[in-house]
Amino acid sequence: MTKNSLSIKSKFAISSGTFSAFFMRQGVGILAIPYYQMSLAVDPFLLAAAMMVPLILASMIGPWVGQLSDIYLQKFGNRKIFILLGALISAVFYGCIWQVPVDWQTNMQLLYFAVVYTAFCIAAEFFLIPYTCLVYEATEDSCERVSLFALNSVISKVCSLFHQWAFPLAQLSIFSSLYVGVKWVGWLIAIVAIAIAGVLPALMYQHKTNHTAKPKQIQSTKLLSNIRHVLSNRAFNLLLVVTFAQFFGVVYSASMDYYLIVYYMQGGDLVSGANWKGVLSTAYALCGLIAVPIILKTNAKFGRVNCFLLVYLITFIGGLSKWFIFVPGGQYLLVIDAALGCFAWASMAILLHSLIADVAAEQNAQHGNHNGVYVSIHNMVMQLCISLAMLTSGLSLNFIGFNAEMGANQSAASILDMRMILAGGTMISALLAGSALIMFKRLAITKV
Repeated sequence: MTKNSLSIKSKFAISSGTFSAFFMRQGVGILAIPYYQMSLAVDPFLLAAAMMVPLILASMIGPWVGQLSDIYLQKFGNRKIFILLGALISAVFYGCIWQVPVDWQTNMQLLYFAVVYTAFCIAAEFFLIPYTCLVYEATEDSCERVSLFALNSVISKVCSLFHQWAFPLAQLSIFSSLYVGVKWVGWLIAIVAIAIAGVLPALMYQHKTNHTAKPKQIQSTKLLSNIRHVLSNRAFNLLLVVTFAQFFGVVYSASMDYYLIVYYMQGGDLVSGANWKGVLSTAYALCGLIAVPIILKTNAKFGRVNCFLLVYLITFIGGLSKWFIFVPGGQYLLVIDAALGCFAWASMAILLHSLIADVAAEQNAQHGNHNGVYVSIHNMVMQLCISLAMLTSGLSLNFIGFNAEMGANQSAASILDMRMILAGGTMISALLAGSALIMFKRLAITKV
């Protein structure tokens, strides 16, 4: 074993934090929509806003958290205190999100959610950024790094297999009521998936780093200059268009599938709808695991951009198929939707990030290293797209006349609008991403 090699124990100690990172990013939405909106009847637009604003506020303090973590690393040689406290404090706030009194007025319940969720998002930043840095700094060997990322990816897929079953679990008869079930499940996720899994990298992994060099203080004017330089890169901007198409277009369109499953396919039966949504999410995770080697083999044969274009052709076909799948009696066809839609999500991690890395490396050779700016801008765009998709989804539901209190008696027009958003939005997003990739290929700045 070389000095840059990681032991099996170290790899699993580091990767255990992936459980926490996954549920910090995706663990609120899986309960908030069916609980706060469908059960407590909170306004969908206001709930979407309450979920969007905290994410944006948290992302704005991200650079400051990263710099603080870097300074601590310089002084003490590790980021353990951030990872440890970030995981524990985030777990407390996550559990508190689901403790809202059920006898409160809806507006007070929404305010409670917004305040506690904001605290959770801020606390999560103090875990997510230092933890991501830990993964990057664990080894200088590229092969070891790929191996570590692969393990993290597998853990994320495993989490994807189970996380959508959180609400169906809360509905089990072992709980005296749905409200009690949500509280128990919320604390289970908080303690096991966020707190325990999150502290393991800090407690079990012995971090080794070279911290003899003094950190260079970043001037705000210099940072702004670097941001302008990165945004002047046309190839990078085209990849941001692909990011927008996937993380806004596809996410916004897909936000309708839960409502169609519950109120159209299952006739307003929330329990049955939640179960079938769990089936769909499980199918996406399983198909995503299968898609990875297919994408890698296609990439090796045709190149990344051609592979990406093929992926979005499949996504376009998948969007068209949604019109025929998300209808009463079509629940057994949901696996087809997952099979056609999973490739785009797998490609985000495999193809998109590698293209961004190449674009950054090409420019770095000419103008100096700006990798951090490239990554931070992409992450910010991705987060803003997801937040905007959530907000637009809630606004759209209000605009088309959706009302959770009507149950299965939703108007035919609102159901039709949901179907058009789900199918048409996915197809338009695939066309937008494909167009950007064709323009990117014509630039020919890198081997693609």
